[in-house]
Amino acid sequence: MFFLKEYKAKKIKAPDNFANRKRIMSSENKNLIYLLNKRFFWMNKYIKNKKIIVELGSGNGCIKKIIHNKKIILTDITKYPWIDKKIDMLKINLGKKYLKKVDVFIINHSLHHCANPALTLKKISNYLKRNGYILINEPETSFFLKFIQILLDDENWSLKAKVFNHKSIFNPKSPWISNTAIAQLLFKNEKKFQEYFPQYKILENKLSEFFIFLNSGGVNSSFFYIKLNNLFLKILNIIDNILIFFLPRIFALNRTIVLKKINEIKK
Repeated sequence: MFFLKEYKAKKIKAPDNFANRKRIMSSENKNLIYLLNKRFFWMNKYIKNKKIIVELGSGNGCIKKIIHNKKIILTDITKYPWIDKKIDMLKINLGKKYLKKVDVFIINHSLHHCANPALTLKKISNYLKRNGYILINEPETSFFLKFIQILLDDENWSLKAKVFNHKSIFNPKSPWISNTAIAQLLFKNEKKFQEYFPQYKILENKLSEFFIFLNSGGVNSSFFYIKLNNLFLKILNIIDNILIFFLPRIFALNRTIVLKKINEIKK
């Protein structure tokens, strides 16, 4: 399994974002809130006092529960009641008034559903200010993520995908088809990424999450978890950090990336 380069799931389906949002907003599951704080709280230093912040692929819209800046514009390909703008990540049609005006883009576990991630990053640059940021959380295709995906049979991965060629790597008509290896393919080799995207500089590129995710009860689906208080969750997080430091290819389930726009690229 460790050496498998790709997998095609047979049980792909849309998440129940109404149920997931209700479950998250209730704050009953402290394990899940701890996980979401870990995924989002660090972003506050990049978006503090910023005026225009756009999240792409907002899904259940849980980010506003954690982030201090409530000006975030939530976007998604599905117009849920809490979504501010219906946006396709392949088109990013925010409108002329946002050209070179957006301070921060946030992409949380949605880039791997984008059939052409290189095109998406290029289009983001049209709207992002110089010295603006892209804050990204994405799955990391480690041994255990492969194991989980085979077990659940609900998401694809392919380490063979050519993510830099500006062509679709899977059917772009379905927003629920995915390749959870996209972040790994884009950002693991930082030098290669910079060659293809000289307008961006990678400020952060780190791996995280194992037990903290496995015992969270789930973000986009609900599964069994053992309730823990804050102290034990912190201990679990320390254990995660140790495991991932020594064996990242085995345990890491999440990759966090921060991009800063440093140049304008002539078309």
